[in-house]
Amino acid sequence: MAVLILAIFCVGTAELAPSGMLGDLAEDLSVTIPTAGLLVTVYALTVVVGGPLVTAASTRIRRKYLLVALLLVSVAGNVLSSLAPTFALLVAGRMLTAVIHGTFLAVCVVTAGGMAAEGKEGSAVAATQLGVNLATVLGVPLGTLVAQQLHWRATFGSVAVLALAAAALILLVIPDDGRTAGSSAAHELRVFKEWQVVGTVLATVLCSAGMFTLITYMVPLLTDVGGFPAAWVPAVLVAYGIGSIAGNALGGRYADRSADRAVLRLSWTLAAVCVLYWAAAPYAVGGAVFLLLFSMATFALIPGLQAKVLSAAADAPTLSLTANMSAFGLGAALGSWAGGRLIDEGFGTRAVTLGAAAFTALGALLIAQTVHAGRRRTAAAASAAEPAATAAVPAS
Repeated sequence: MAVLILAIFCVGTAELAPSGMLGDLAEDLSVTIPTAGLLVTVYALTVVVGGPLVTAASTRIRRKYLLVALLLVSVAGNVLSSLAPTFALLVAGRMLTAVIHGTFLAVCVVTAGGMAAEGKEGSAVAATQLGVNLATVLGVPLGTLVAQQLHWRATFGSVAVLALAAAALILLVIPDDGRTAGSSAAHELRVFKEWQVVGTVLATVLCSAGMFTLITYMVPLLTDVGGFPAAWVPAVLVAYGIGSIAGNALGGRYADRSADRAVLRLSWTLAAVCVLYWAAAPYAVGGAVFLLLFSMATFALIPGLQAKVLSAAADAPTLSLTANMSAFGLGAALGSWAGGRLIDEGFGTRAVTLGAAAFTALGALLIAQTVHAGRRRTAAAASAAEPAATAAVPAS
């Protein structure tokens, strides 16, 4: 499991690294900072569009070797980014890195779930999510430090070297169980006839939109609304990262018991935290406390959403999980846009907490509907099985 976490850390760091060195990138390649920021946008859109396509095309490749192949593509993308003499080639390198993102994370989740003991699937999903958390807490600061001390190109080069080492470790450590990423593209696509899968993916879009409506503007919430001293913001962001790791671990254990119950309760919890955050936002200490609670609730919910999809699409999990990865990206884009619109329309930065609550509550309602529909379907199947079982009992 540690090898998978390392590999996900590499992929996650590659995704997030530019956010910590946009100024250096812009100056070196003679573009504006907003133009350099497109590196993040292009990456996200490539994940949304490219992930399902790559997954559909790679269903017959055995999981272990698919993980290695995808990591090698990521290595190539980071090498191209490191050597790119122009902004256009840097964008190309980012797209090459991003195109494998969704499929890689999905196959990691499926592989981890297959390696987990029965009833521990939620914890296995949370363990893979830990790689993303560590990329946020450690990868981005370290990447920024390398860029400051050496060069931004050295950051991409370092990620490439680490990803190459992770690929070698996967070959050495991860067992080859002979399973492929999926039976066929057509078989994987059939899972989207199931409302449990489609409904959960749509709920992921809404919950992710709620998360990023607030995440995008969490620093202005602290400083502009709460009057929090700017010098203390880095410490709060470190606490936010620690909260994300704690929430991820708790969410995984909760999902072990019941993914349905976990996502239902945690989505409503996240919505409630966002509403309470609105009340606490004008106070420096209150805003910091609720940002920590928001972090824990957010990252507790994510493993449950992934585990729910994994459970609903047990026969064809890879494409559905990739679609759920794309749903997170789509929700992130929707949420950051919606938060900006709230501010531009004159509602103020504080209003993003209520926007986040609204999106998350809509996601919670959709989750409640899928859970209710699933229970009703299970009850109907049990009722239909009873007469058959009674008829099969011989008369005494």
